[in-house]
Amino acid sequence: MAKKKKKKTPGFLARLVDAVLSLIDWLCEGIASLAVALINGLLTLVRLLLLGAWKLVCLAVRVICWPFSRLWRLWRGRRNRAWRCLKLSGGEFEAYVAEVLKDNGFKKVQVTKGSGDQGADVLAERNGISYAIQCKNYEGSVGNYAVQEAYAAAQFYGCDRAAVICPGEFTRGAKELAEATDVTLWDGAWLSRAMKRSGRRPKHREG
Repeated sequence: MAKKKKKKTPGFLARLVDAVLSLIDWLCEGIASLAVALINGLLTLVRLLLLGAWKLVCLAVRVICWPFSRLWRLWRGRRNRAWRCLKLSGGEFEAYVAEVLKDNGFKKVQVTKGSGDQGADVLAERNGISYAIQCKNYEGSVGNYAVQEAYAAAQFYGCDRAAVICPGEFTRGAKELAEATDVTLWDGAWLSRAMKRSGRRPKHREG
């Protein structure tokens, strides 16, 4: 009867090699994980630095541009003095317009009563021509409704001309209707020149 061969158990050297290879695999995995974590951390740090740098740049630009923006606002305010009227209430604006018109050669200037004015806020006369004037003091373009009010007011008061005055501009529709109905439009540019000739500054009464 033949004898069974005994299984050879791994020797010490083979076990040592396996242990070393396992250690190398573990080290490689650890190094790879550490490298990924470091890269992610560096990317996050770079993003934060770029974000911080961008905020600093924006802040620096704002600081540098602030005096120039202030000068621009002052220059623009000088160019369009009419914008100063936006701080006035409706009644204050009407009274101020009346004074400015007086300083610009208008006669018989009077502010109509607040209610029941039939669309005319100021009545005035210059060079023998009487005006029924509608005052619109708000930011933005004035539409054709104001032109309609002024035209109706001129008919009601028996004035020769109707006019609308505002510190801003007029819409295209307002200009077309004014041309068709012969209504005079005095925009912010006209009012600015009149204010400059007058020398009066609009004053808002607090409270």
